[in-house]
Order: sequence, then structure tokens, then C-alpha cells
Amino acid sequence: MKLKLDKIAILGTGLMGGSLGRTLLKNKISKQVVGWGRNIKKLKKALSKKVVTDITLDLKTAVKDADVVLISLPVSIIPEYFKKIYPYLKRKCIVTDMGSVKGKIIKEIKKYDKAAYFIGSHPMVGSEKTGIDNIKDDLYKKGVCIITPDKTTDKTKLEFLKLFWKKVGMQTVLLNPDEHDKYISGISHLPHLLAYLLTLTQEQNIIKRKEIIGRGFLDTTRIAASSEEIWTDIFFDNKNNLLSDIKKYKEKLNEFELLLRKNEKEKIKKLLRKAKFLRGKLQ
Repeated sequence: MKLKLDKIAILGTGLMGGSLGRTLLKNKISKQVVGWGRNIKKLKKALSKKVVTDITLDLKTAVKDADVVLISLPVSIIPEYFKKIYPYLKRKCIVTDMGSVKGKIIKEIKKYDKAAYFIGSHPMVGSEKTGIDNIKDDLYKKGVCIITPDKTTDKTKLEFLKLFWKKVGMQTVLLNPDEHDKYISGISHLPHLLAYLLTLTQEQNIIKRKEIIGRGFLDTTRIAASSEEIWTDIFFDNKNNLLSDIKKYKEKLNEFELLLRKNEKEKIKKLLRKAKFLRGKLQ
């Protein structure tokens, strides 16, 4: 099934929004891709990198007559910007996002989304790097996008959104907003937190002996280079699920510590073997 749109608006043309814009144009999914932002220099760079066809600082101009609006902004301000664009959306427009938290966002948006424009999306791709200078042509290729409909979601719009992400190059999975936040806390939010904290525990080694630090530490802590502003918002917006996962992690850490103190070598080996087996299922 072909997907040919006249206009798509992307609010936020950083790594995620910019990479998506380039993919949309490369795959000829839309004739026009309008980039909106608050910094004209960054928008001009997005235009020069050919990730959009047009740029504007005006929200109304960006979303007017758009078939799809992609909100690629920090999770804490997604509802605010949806409210700002709401009066200018055409009747059949679909608005989606790329945020890492859904429950709080959708709860806020539903307060004034009377036309049911919004359906949440979360492409499970990205990088610890941000900004238009770090866009990737194949960022979305063969990735998974979680779509988070609820009881009020229009089925026709949902099928359209599934097709949209498929044409971008992704597989789609449907989860309700609460399920999404519960699962993503453990497989994304907790790992990011642990990478930050692990890095902090080795502050002196990083300062004094960084030349001896190998790939294991670098790979494990790569995502600690992510934006502290973005991830602070995510941690707070998914606070309850994250606290639950922190508790589970502390229990495992305490279990390991006790086994180590008691010299329970075989039990530790069994624990590690189980982890290795589970990790193998992800290959």
C-alpha cells in the first residue's frame, strides 16, 4: 500500500526529528516536510542538510493543512505544544510524538483533544548524541516503534499511523500507555539511570587514569553521555515505574553482595549463567 502525503510538519528538528525528515524525503513519503523550531540558525542548518523542505518559527504556519504532525520535543513540553497547535489542525490530521513516556503525556493531552487527533508513538531508536549535527540516514531502519492507542483512538487513524511507521522502515507494536511506561522503565529508563550512576562511582578513575579504561566500561556507560535535561524529565514523568524497577535492581544487587560475602561461588555462577541465558535470547 502506497503512502503519499502532501504535508508533514515536524516540531523539533534535532537528532530524532531531523533523521525522520530526511527519511521521509528520501522515501518520497511527503511532498512537503516543514520543520518548526525556536532557533532560526538550527532551522537553517536543517534546511541546508535537506532534512526538511521548508522551515518556520511560526507554529500555525508549520501545522496548517498538515496531514501528519510529529512532535519531537522533550516529554515535559509535548502536551503544552499540542495545546498550542490544536486550533490550527485540519479535521483528518494525525498528531503523534516520539516521547519515551506516554501515560502522563496522554492524560494531559486528552483534556483538550476533543477531535482525537493524538496517538502516541515511541520509536525505539536513538543515540546518546543529540542535535541536527548528529542525524542519521538509517536511524529508523529495521527499528521498532511502539504505538500507544487507548479506548478513544480512531481505528482508521491507527491503521494509518501503523502504515506511516512501516513506510519509514519500522515494525510496530501496540501497547496501551500504562503498559508502555511499565515496560520501558525497565528496559530503557533504568539502564540509563544505571549508566549515569556507574559513571559517577568511577569519578576518580576517569579523572586520574582514563588511559586504562577499556571497551567494557565505555560500552556499558555509553548512554551516560545522553542529555541530562531530557533524561531528568523522563525520570520524573515515569517516576513510579522507575522507583519500582530501582527496588528490583537493589534486591538483585543485595542478593549478589550477600553471596559474595558468603563466598557462595557456585550460586554466583548459577546467577550469572541465568543472566547469560536471558541475554542470549535477545540475539
